[in-house]
Amino acid sequence: MISFKKYTDIVGDIANKLKVTKDIAVNALIKAQERGINPLKWQKNITLLTTFARIVAEYDPVDERQMSTPQKVAQMQHYWDDLSHMATDDQKKKKMEMKFGIKNIKLDPRKGKILSFEEDRDYKDEYNKFQSSEKMRKYRAELNRYNREKGTYGNRDGKDASHKDGKIVGMEDENINRGRAEKSRLVGSKRK
Repeated sequence: MISFKKYTDIVGDIANKLKVTKDIAVNALIKAQERGINPLKWQKNITLLTTFARIVAEYDPVDERQMSTPQKVAQMQHYWDDLSHMATDDQKKKKMEMKFGIKNIKLDPRKGKILSFEEDRDYKDEYNKFQSSEKMRKYRAELNRYNREKGTYGNRDGKDASHKDGKIVGMEDENINRGRAEKSRLVGSKRK
């Protein structure tokens, strides 16, 4: 019997040798043990472990936050199919909303397959992606400074410092300023 400390040392050595994560190294070692390979003699079977590590890495789960919409729909379809066949569509929709936070599930009326759905927004993630960069923080600070200089900062007058082409051009209603159609939002835009 091999001690836990020795096993973790072996996993660490395999991870370093193959330049993979410890999770992949553990899974590769488990596959090797299923084939009857002694973990203490892993160095003799490094080519087999390399193959197993590559196979395990290919099936490593994908982070759902990085999935495209068709991939997410396919993933949710698997969960949908796994739900009880005795349940009604409304019961399944409630279960999916409670478990995954998805709403407005659109189903194909003939096949019962998911066509689309809406997810709850992750505001913290959006901030980390777009608003937390040094450039965006300086930009917001510049707009706030302009608002303070004009004496309209925090007075709830519904006016914002209007920005066009990266320059402040005056004060404008906040709903017009924030809702302006940018080039990336227009039909035919090359930007995705």
